[in-house]
Amino acid sequence: MEKRVFFTGIDTWVWCMFIFAAVVAVVCTIGASLLVALPLWGVLLLLGLLFAVGCRYEVMGDKLVVYRYMMPHRYPISKISEVAKSTGHTGTIGLSSRRVTVRFADRSVMKSSLPLQLSPRDRDGFIDALRAVNPSINVEGGIS
Repeated sequence: MEKRVFFTGIDTWVWCMFIFAAVVAVVCTIGASLLVALPLWGVLLLLGLLFAVGCRYEVMGDKLVVYRYMMPHRYPISKISEVAKSTGHTGTIGLSSRRVTVRFADRSVMKSSLPLQLSPRDRDGFIDALRAVNPSINVEGGIS
């Protein structure tokens, strides 16, 4: 069973927020002892890394595995009815505004009628990998 991994796209604003938080942490710890400053900086670094590398997507067999902050969620690719490229800053925990909207034919997959919003760095490759498993997936021009 071949596994293809797609990492999340990260927009510039995410890096700017991380740098801003680091500067605030450094400024807040000026004059503090290293026993206070180092743990704070360490926690900030770990949280930043978790957010930056904790989201990824795997196409493995008939499953789409979505890792959000290291927790896997599995979705059956055979039940995907439609995918579309979309943009926007709302409706997902993805770190990029360039997204892929995934709709399922069966509402019970997500226990909701809302689509799954993902932000893979290689959107075309991701859609091609899904269609290689399920060729009946409709690819729309753009759902917002």
